[in-house]
Amino acid sequence: MCKKILTTLSLILFASAYTFSQKTYDLDGLRDLTNYWEIDITGGANQFLGDLGGQKGIGRDGLKDYKTSANRILAGVSGTYNITNYSAVNLAFNYAGIYGADSIIDNTGNMERWRYYRNLSFKSNVFEATATYTFYPIMFMYRNKIELFRFNPYISTGIGLMHFNPKAKLDGKWYALQPFRLEGQGFEEYPDRQPYKRTAIFIPVNVGVKYYFNNRLALSAGLMMRKTFTDYMDDISTTYIDPALFDKYFSPEKAAIAKQLYSRSLTPWKVKPDIVKADASDKDSYVTFSLKLSIRLDKRLYIYYPKL
Repeated sequence: MCKKILTTLSLILFASAYTFSQKTYDLDGLRDLTNYWEIDITGGANQFLGDLGGQKGIGRDGLKDYKTSANRILAGVSGTYNITNYSAVNLAFNYAGIYGADSIIDNTGNMERWRYYRNLSFKSNVFEATATYTFYPIMFMYRNKIELFRFNPYISTGIGLMHFNPKAKLDGKWYALQPFRLEGQGFEEYPDRQPYKRTAIFIPVNVGVKYYFNNRLALSAGLMMRKTFTDYMDDISTTYIDPALFDKYFSPEKAAIAKQLYSRSLTPWKVKPDIVKADASDKDSYVTFSLKLSIRLDKRLYIYYPKL
């Protein structure tokens, strides 16, 4: 699903940019970007894509379960070094909010009903750092003829590191969920379930279009998908456990809270040990639609190579 969406969006962006480029390529007075630095400010809307929330029907990975009401903000800063007019490297630091809730599903009584009755929810702040390489295909095609097109589609990828901390609200108070081990992580009864790490690597993939107002300012509009390797951004992944285990491993006070967080189902009589709680086959992710303002710095970075 994600691959099809990204492929289609890329083709549309490339085709539209090519059309614009043919009309504006020799009239804009835009200078060569090679060896210039840019400072970037990014803002956008995040959508969590995981086990909680979503649209009606069977829950799927990708954008099928995109729900506008679950959007949260992303804000970030980055630095971009333009290797050439058609390639660049970028180091970015972002703050992102993510949110998911079964209660926002439009329950029609069909395949989505079990998620709706599960009635789980979470929120998390995410702090991420990415290092990416960006490629501008239209500029690459015309690299020996044109200094810079005003419209430039791009695609970028690289590596990222994120830190998350899922929380749920109970009686008006927000609780960090990982310490409660709601799926038996670290319990001897579940030797295959270890406490999950809240810092994880991911692979970002960006597609978009960059528009140069002049030789100083540019604005990019893009879509950023993330391939993650964790299924616990929302704190759920596998099955329910026996809630009596909380009494074994926790203090009475902590066990009482854990039991309430463990099951918030609208049909509590159906919640039993080893009943499936979530789909463990798909990892969690989140997608960002963003705008990025780029400011070109005055000085080029000249790199001198020693003569051999």
